[in-house]
Amino acid sequence: MNQLTRLSLAVLLSLSPLALAAQAHAVPAGPAADKHGTPAAEKPAAPAASHEAKPADGHVGEAHGAATHEAAPGHGAAQGAHHGPAMTLFGKEYGKLGAFLVQLLNFAIYGAGLFFLLKGALSAMFKSRKEELETMLAQAERDKAEGEAQLKDMETKMTGLETELAGILSKAQADAEVEKQRVLEAARAEAEVILSQAQTEIGYQKRQAEQELRALVAELAVEGAAKRLEAKLLGPEAASAVDRAIQQIGGAQ
Repeated sequence: MNQLTRLSLAVLLSLSPLALAAQAHAVPAGPAADKHGTPAAEKPAAPAASHEAKPADGHVGEAHGAATHEAAPGHGAAQGAHHGPAMTLFGKEYGKLGAFLVQLLNFAIYGAGLFFLLKGALSAMFKSRKEELETMLAQAERDKAEGEAQLKDMETKMTGLETELAGILSKAQADAEVEKQRVLEAARAEAEVILSQAQTEIGYQKRQAEQELRALVAELAVEGAAKRLEAKLLGPEAASAVDRAIQQIGGAQ
């Protein structure tokens, strides 16, 4: 029933502009007929006026004046038909402003009817568009939340990486310090070993030199004593020395 009512309204609305246009064009036909009928009725009177005008020239001007006078109402009727009412609707004549208002009202009724007919389709279209926009907005909100979660995850990972990097740097510094101490200790131990070996070698060389010096001194002392003894034996006291030695040996026996 609702669909049938809408179809009926659509048909009426589509035919209403045609009916108004037909009414507006049908009204000026009467004045036009009068305009075309008046000269036809006046045509037979023209020869009579010319026949009556032949006896006297003075009456020619009067006849011409009368013809002109009679033609004036026809001309006025033509002007009245040309400048007459723009539209007649339901037996009432409307001027240009009234015709414009009637057409405007007709257009408003036509637009309202179209809106009533298209209301369901427009409502469905707007509802579908609204749902689509809501879906897009919800998707955008989800994407935003997902992006924020990913950003927080990245920030957490970056914080963890910074902490891990700080730990690696600290461990590297500690390892470097330990390695430095180990190298220093090894170098110190090696230096001590080298110093000990050098001291041992120096002691050995010192003792060797002392022994050689003592041997040399002893050798020199023996040579000196031998030379002194030889000098005593070869000198003038050699005989007395031999005698004393023989006596001492004999006394000892």
